[in-house]
Amino acid sequence: MDSNLQKILNILSRGGLVAWPTDTTWGLLAAGQPAALEKIYSLKGRPRGKPLQLLVSSLDVAAKLADTSSLEPAWSLLTSRFWPGALTLVVPATPYAPAELTFSGKIGLRLPADDQLRQLLAAAGGWLAATSLNRSNQAPVRSYQEAVAFAEEVAYIHPGQSGNTASSVFELPEGRLLRSGAIPPHQIAAALEESWTKS
Repeated sequence: MDSNLQKILNILSRGGLVAWPTDTTWGLLAAGQPAALEKIYSLKGRPRGKPLQLLVSSLDVAAKLADTSSLEPAWSLLTSRFWPGALTLVVPATPYAPAELTFSGKIGLRLPADDQLRQLLAAAGGWLAATSLNRSNQAPVRSYQEAVAFAEEVAYIHPGQSGNTASSVFELPEGRLLRSGAIPPHQIAAALEESWTKS
């Protein structure tokens, strides 16, 4: 295993936070320990009732965390069309989903389009809690120089360049757009229309 990757895993396993330039915006990553999640909420000034998402290493991991029994064919069509990529799906959770990251029986999942990040996620057990790197109600960090401002609160800042737009967030089975982002709403609608014709 790459020594730098092992260093990051050690930080995460000890409850530290990692800043990472994802394919959307800069992200703040943590393992599932309650203390690590509390650090995220504290750093951001985020309301405790506002959920974090999970970045997953593969579709197989997502399928273990998401109860897809009532989501087909929309689930398969959206994931095949937009994953890996900038679509977060809010879906019913299975018992395998971490309780600390499940809200009202649902969980937010995204498979990022970043090979190195997916390698980290796989090594960390398949997923990490994630949110944008910024204070609540402020714009997400979009450069390494901006990320360095969080150096006292984040144990590791991964060098690199992020994307420029947050992920789109879509809820299933309701078929509701919760946040407009990098995936245009008309593209999601077109994929769903195709899924309905196949159902």
